[in-house]
Amino acid sequence: MRITPLTFIGLGLAAIFAILGVVTLPSTALAQGCAMCKTALDGPVDPLTEAFNVSSLFLMATPYTVVGTVGAWIYIASRRHQRHLEHDASGDDDTVHEL
Repeated sequence: MRITPLTFIGLGLAAIFAILGVVTLPSTALAQGCAMCKTALDGPVDPLTEAFNVSSLFLMATPYTVVGTVGAWIYIASRRHQRHLEHDASGDDDTVHEL
């Protein structure tokens, strides 16, 4: 599929309108959560409240862990590839040649 300048401009305008739509929404509308969770977890601290808080931490940490793992893998793979290219370019050959 070939992207023409007109298509590119249309995609840019759509992105701008989407960003403006999100920015202009009231913050209270974005911060609303499940009414039942808020009602159930208000009040004294009990094991259910603590378990809910810990599970929320796990849910928030999971995407960061996945992205960090993939990023570290890409970084290490690029370093290994670069080291391999430098080794090949230096002409050092550690293999034993039989006569």
